[in-house]
Amino acid sequence: MTTDQAIIDRNLAAARRFVEGVLGGADPNAFGELVHPDVIVETGLKPIGLIQGASEYGTVLGTTLGAAFANGSMKIEQIAPLVDGRVVLVFEAQADNVGDLNGVPATHQRFTFREIHLMRFDDTGRLVENVVGGLNPLMYEMWQAPVMAPALLGQQA
Repeated sequence: MTTDQAIIDRNLAAARRFVEGVLGGADPNAFGELVHPDVIVETGLKPIGLIQGASEYGTVLGTTLGAAFANGSMKIEQIAPLVDGRVVLVFEAQADNVGDLNGVPATHQRFTFREIHLMRFDDTGRLVENVVGGLNPLMYEMWQAPVMAPALLGQQA
């Protein structure tokens, strides 16, 4: 089954606007317009469990990336539609680590983030599912390892 070209174009535009605008900081206020209230997100920003709902997603973004990083730049490297209307997107972003997070002190280094997103949109073009994978270099994950490893592996911190 293939998806109508108009839907493909709408989803590609929504994916680009979400990544560049919301995640990249060019238009953070677009979050409410682009994200479905019942969105489900799988991401290392919440290493245990899924983010369930726009409210939680906004909180996670604001208390992680929004709190610990500044002076960001972003470039979408690849974006492609799938036959069912989902979008696959790869980007590289850089930002200065200026704040502590989860008890881990800021490094004051410039971090590189490379991620792949598999995004599904509803009939109105709002994000309903986002599966996020970190690609090399895994600077964020290594910085947060003192907190992530015990949480994921069930060890005491």
